[in-house]
Amino acid sequence: MKTLVIESAWISPHLETAGEILINLKKQNKKVKFAWVGNDLKWNDYSIPSFLYALGCSPEKRVDKFIKILKKNNIEIVNYNDQLNKILIEKWSNSFNGNLNDLKAFKYKKSNLGMGIASSLISLTNNKNFNTNSYKKKITGFLYSSAMVYERTIKILDHEKPNVVITFNNRLGLSLPIIQACKKKNVKIIRHDRGSNFKKFHLYDYDINDPRNLKNIYSDWKKNKNKNKNKIAKNFFKKKFNSTFLDEMNKNFTKNQIKNSKPITPKGKKIITFFCSTEYEIEAYLNLKFNQMKAFKKFFSEVKKIKNFHLIIRVHPSLSGREDHIWKKFQSKNVTLVKATSSYDSYEIMKKSDIVCAYTSKIVIESAYLGIPTICLKDFGWPKGLGILYGENKTKISFNLKKCLNKKIKFNLDKIFSVSYFYSTYGINYKYYNPISIRKGKFLNESLEWKSRIVIFFEYLGLKRLYAFLKKLNFHSYEIK
Repeated sequence: MKTLVIESAWISPHLETAGEILINLKKQNKKVKFAWVGNDLKWNDYSIPSFLYALGCSPEKRVDKFIKILKKNNIEIVNYNDQLNKILIEKWSNSFNGNLNDLKAFKYKKSNLGMGIASSLISLTNNKNFNTNSYKKKITGFLYSSAMVYERTIKILDHEKPNVVITFNNRLGLSLPIIQACKKKNVKIIRHDRGSNFKKFHLYDYDINDPRNLKNIYSDWKKNKNKNKNKIAKNFFKKKFNSTFLDEMNKNFTKNQIKNSKPITPKGKKIITFFCSTEYEIEAYLNLKFNQMKAFKKFFSEVKKIKNFHLIIRVHPSLSGREDHIWKKFQSKNVTLVKATSSYDSYEIMKKSDIVCAYTSKIVIESAYLGIPTICLKDFGWPKGLGILYGENKTKISFNLKKCLNKKIKFNLDKIFSVSYFYSTYGINYKYYNPISIRKGKFLNESLEWKSRIVIFFEYLGLKRLYAFLKKLNFHSYEIK
């Protein structure tokens, strides 16, 4: 069995995670090699502003230091001939001239690399409908970079003939071409990403956000011999409800909400609450047919058939108002819109609801735990029979609403705990990488720093906001006016 770790992402902790995987495999006497395909590229997810290069910063130094550490630990590095047809790649990347849907469908040698670029830019702009004309130079540079990564990966696969390839994520502009190349060559792929907290990483057999990754949650829970597993599972909900829970990115979206506050709703009506997922994140998912608005409209049409209903739409609190306008059109005397920046307590709203619904928001596991009739329009892939009702066609939504109103739902607390335990603990603890924070740490006691001393000094002086402003200015400086 020959395993090849191929990377194009230089940022922390993804490069260090690749190192962690390599050292672990080497310690197990597995045949493993490392290949770096992210050098000499045009614009991509991890491009740094040009002014930082002028101040002595360099991602290349970080990668070089990483490779030196690998060599010291007897990890073989794949060297490849980089004589590719760059003129052809340049011609292909410059040929793009279309809207966002065209970008999503834009292929290189029958491989859909454009989708990865679209996914990256949707995340970077926080806008699922960004104007491609405004980012023309970035898109063509990104397409060039993606095709280069793809061609390098193909060349490496042809030469090395690995049984398994491990790489970061699967949806982004520089990681998708590695995945696509492996699929073309029928090579098994394992994806890595963050775990339940910044001290862990996780491995996925399928594309990240694919429900099949979660198929063993309950069986793993049943096999788990941890005497504290129920306490850990319960503590997940305790942290959620008291606003101390931190996700894998160390974020808490409810910490600024005022405890026990909620909007005024009419008395004597059935309160139905829809918790929105972030539109731009849904749009960035790959290979998954997600359409929150389409599903919500079906849900809304069925809700309106209920006598004495009042609907609350809770916009996801991570969005700082960027998506409020999407939901404002539904506001009426029977519909209350709770905006993203509202200080109303999401969990107080939940507790006062007769029915809770969401599209892909994990908040439905909390309402199920509280025994509130719960509908999730999209199936996460969680254990069947835990009490949440699924389905996004009108017939199923109508059936599920009636079932919720009649309260004919049985919740399986054991299965609910298997899910909360998973999200509290999933991932593998680092051994060779020591994470200090979400973006900082040491790999085998060495810091893989890309920033220059002068930039670090500026940060020490408290000029991080200035750096963030200049970086944002640089990102938009390529826009075509």
